[in-house]
Amino acid sequence: MAGTFQFKCPACGGYLEFDPGKGKAVCPYCGTAIDEKELEEESRRREAEARQGENSGSSGQGNTGSESLKEYHCQMCGAEIVTDATTAATRCYFCHNPVVITDRVSDAYQPDGIIPFRIDREEARRQFDAYLKKHHFTDRRFFTGAQLEDFSGVYYPYWIGSMVGDASYSGEGKTVSSVTIRNEIVTTTQYYRLERAGRIAYRNMIRKALEKADRQLSDGIHPYDQEEMKPFSSGYLSGFLAEKRDVEQIAARESMEREANGYAERLLTENSGLSGLKGQASFTPDVVNLRYALLPAWVLTWKHPIRKRVYYYMMNGQNGKICGRIPLSWPKLAIVCGAVGAAVFGLLCAGGAYLW
Repeated sequence: MAGTFQFKCPACGGYLEFDPGKGKAVCPYCGTAIDEKELEEESRRREAEARQGENSGSSGQGNTGSESLKEYHCQMCGAEIVTDATTAATRCYFCHNPVVITDRVSDAYQPDGIIPFRIDREEARRQFDAYLKKHHFTDRRFFTGAQLEDFSGVYYPYWIGSMVGDASYSGEGKTVSSVTIRNEIVTTTQYYRLERAGRIAYRNMIRKALEKADRQLSDGIHPYDQEEMKPFSSGYLSGFLAEKRDVEQIAARESMEREANGYAERLLTENSGLSGLKGQASFTPDVVNLRYALLPAWVLTWKHPIRKRVYYYMMNGQNGKICGRIPLSWPKLAIVCGAVGAAVFGLLCAGGAYLW
């Protein structure tokens, strides 16, 4: 079936999943492993086969009656796979084999690079569990093993940019000084015009490329070590979920240029020795390079059984940095506060009795 492809084990015909710990694609059935070079070659072959299938007119894509949903077929069991418009990699709901959706990672939507997962599921669970245990007032219902089984490894799309250009600032500021002469205070205010210019280079500016992604969470797990960026290979997606970008390059570039302009103003006005600066900065890039990349994250959601509030968490799949709001145990917090209050009240009473 065209429209999707899966990485099959050359030894037993099972599916391959990328193992972050080994840096290889591994068959969970017979243990066969292939290294990154072989994985890249297999990725190119599978992508070429999928494109040929699409060009032959059998896309494997149906009509679900909704523009936001797409229908594909699993190559292993033939079951229908329904995804939303930005899903690039998922699992078959029936045989649970990993599936990569061809048209979400090809042509204009093919990423320029990818940072593979370095932390596997077990290590992610261990680190998250240790993180929770440091927060003594966490709701204990959140510690269940079943809850931590819901960890999902997801590749999120980002635009990563670098810019070089000319920056300038034109404005006015002042200095104020005071001296005391006999019984008088003399204040001198001097006004200056500030003109500064320079050439500024920015690198590794990053913007989310998925509109529905929570910016506070996705920004909270940065930074990533971009030295570990690799050329994109769909084999890295096998066994994980992945999202396709829905933010265009022009929107990401405009946002980066606004940020660069703000940085330029701070750079060109710092250490001026002037107060009350009023003026305007400009940054005009003449060298711009934007890359579309997939970055790894472990994602967890938890719905409070009583308050029905949903808590969201993300962990950097490369270095383990965590972002999310911890659910508090209000009874435990009330007991501790009550105990502390009682102890303070007792000390005050004892002190008062002693003084009187």
